[in-house]
Amino acid sequence: MDNTPVLEWIANASDGRKVTLAQLLVYELRVRDAMHKDPVTARPSDSLRSIQNLMKTHRISGVPITQDAQLLGIISIEDIINALDKGHINEPSDKWMTSTPVTLRDHYTLVRAVAEFDRHGFGRFPVLDACERLVGIITRGDISNALVHHLEKRAEEAVAHEAVLVAERQADEKVQRVVLRTPIKSGDFDSAGRVSQRMREVLRERGIDPDARRRAAIVAYEAETNIIIHSIGGELRAVIEMERVTIDAIDQGPGIEKVELAMEEGWSTAGPMARQLGFGAGMGLPNMKKCSDRFEVRSELGIGTHLHAEIDLKKAESKT
Repeated sequence: MDNTPVLEWIANASDGRKVTLAQLLVYELRVRDAMHKDPVTARPSDSLRSIQNLMKTHRISGVPITQDAQLLGIISIEDIINALDKGHINEPSDKWMTSTPVTLRDHYTLVRAVAEFDRHGFGRFPVLDACERLVGIITRGDISNALVHHLEKRAEEAVAHEAVLVAERQADEKVQRVVLRTPIKSGDFDSAGRVSQRMREVLRERGIDPDARRRAAIVAYEAETNIIIHSIGGELRAVIEMERVTIDAIDQGPGIEKVELAMEEGWSTAGPMARQLGFGAGMGLPNMKKCSDRFEVRSELGIGTHLHAEIDLKKAESKT
């Protein structure tokens, strides 16, 4: 199955400001949630013929070459074909492997993985952990399958808890205002998304329209990530009222020199560490503005930046 159209649909989000659950999931899910764990591997001394047999047995088109769990290279079906054409199919793999393959990290978000597939045009990526060990392989199909699995899981959870949510919604409506506030540390990438997840839960329990929930969650996620990457720390505050969500992200840091330039897609001042971790693609501020009903950036060099966003809420339509 060719999953390229699915990935393009997710990545482009072409339907105006409307955000689907699948598009939100690519922000929430990590590569480790979609990859094949315990991948089929070969040693550098293994012959191409034996690797060809591995590919045939497991119905795969690429085999990582490892030594003590460290990735040395990768053999693709194209390498096998070239070796066959030249009569070298019995040679060891280390003579034919790609010795510097492009890899992904297991903590990358799926939105980063989708971008890497689009950028390189590969069919698969080896996945490494923080210790540089090979822990999996991810393909385009794995991403689509993970999204389908989680969509089905969300649907099952919604049906199972429908009665409970109705009761909770009625109780929550008595609490007109909920404030979620959290300090954010610079470089704390593992914490990204906690506020947005909790905010979505509150909005879902209140019966808010799914698109509004997803837009609010993306704004909160991008705002939180912005503080983690570009500042020395700050605070994210989300105020949930009956008619709107207000999100304020206030950081201490260098500030934004050219706010108008920062609002353009692809423009980024993220450092090499943030980029290595899969962040800093220059889509944060444009995404926040796109998903907000009102959006404002105030920044002062040497002081910091204040992002303010508002998302209007409405009840989900009743299905009869």
